[in-house]
Amino acid sequence: MLLGLAGCQTLAPATTPASHEPAIDTACLDRARNGTLLSSLPKKLGAFELSSKNGTTFTLHRTGRPFTEAEGKTLWEQLGAASPLRGLSSGSSAMYSIDKCPGIADGGCLTFSIHLCQTSLETIVADLDAASKHAPDAELFVTLTAHEAGGPGCKDGPRCTPTPHYSTKEEHYRSTRLRNAIPKWSAGACRDDGDCEGGGNVCQSWYLRGNAELAIAIEHSQPTFCGCIERQCIWFTQE
Repeated sequence: MLLGLAGCQTLAPATTPASHEPAIDTACLDRARNGTLLSSLPKKLGAFELSSKNGTTFTLHRTGRPFTEAEGKTLWEQLGAASPLRGLSSGSSAMYSIDKCPGIADGGCLTFSIHLCQTSLETIVADLDAASKHAPDAELFVTLTAHEAGGPGCKDGPRCTPTPHYSTKEEHYRSTRLRNAIPKWSAGACRDDGDCEGGGNVCQSWYLRGNAELAIAIEHSQPTFCGCIERQCIWFTQE
């Protein structure tokens, strides 16, 4: 289908994501877009103290006695199977990885990458409490990196240009040509081209970065770009 949407498209904000996407807190996305996602965190939530490490990473710390090895194993099994952390992209326990927490027993040291706007701080704390209910008095230190925290990669909004596909990366986008959409390998809502990122196989909205992707090489015979068409991030060629 040929879509006659050329040039740098400035579209009305998408208030709700596409139906096939996970539920996303749009107010959370607004804070991420404005660069205030982590600066707006509370100092304490339940038994956990919160601290921002940098623009994308923060920590949750519950004081207490050290986790035993057996308790740490149970905690990790709970988070991996019985009650997985919602919004999780990837994670590790210091018991099984090189990511350590100085001064904290390995069983109580966790590191996660999350989609914060697909969950909430209250939900994360509730999930951690549930997973560690066998050792509620043990010290737990959790480092979380929020994929959305940096906002869109291009900060110039409507002035941003579409991203070329890696198989045609030497090609230049031409704003005077029409866009021919390629729906496959595309996901996420957008306001303009600046909201869409196409560094890998998927053309997706910035708030979906961090998802798993198949390691396969895709070759396009025509110059192909990732941009915003009718409020959706999508690959397209040009006529």
